[in-house]
Amino acid sequence: MDSVYRAVLLDHFHNPRNKGDLDAMDRVKRGSNPRCGDEIEVGIKTDKKVLESVKFRGRGCSICLASASIMSECTTGLTVRQAQDLIRQMLAWFDDTQADAPPVTTLAAFGAVRQHPARKKCVLLAWIALDEALA
Repeated sequence: MDSVYRAVLLDHFHNPRNKGDLDAMDRVKRGSNPRCGDEIEVGIKTDKKVLESVKFRGRGCSICLASASIMSECTTGLTVRQAQDLIRQMLAWFDDTQADAPPVTTLAAFGAVRQHPARKKCVLLAWIALDEALA
């Protein structure tokens, strides 16, 4: 299974979804990890408390950019409350490395990464920036 998940992460890294210009977004928040050089900006466009669009731009390692891509796909179309709940579930899943199932199946690709504490911030950087944009 690890090779399948690795392929998913690499696909999102090489072909990121929702990466681009943030000028049309309602709110933009930035996250950075000086330790490894990851820098991400996450923008949201809402319509009646629904995330109409979630986009990102930035630079970083393959895990950071893949996570931002997957995060944008998982949260576009959710209500603000649903997105906030998913973010909290994602953070809890990463804190509890004994928990088997991810909050949603799409996030299972990060299962192997959870075992490496040094990579935790790489995965969660975009999620935390999104949480700040929703606040």
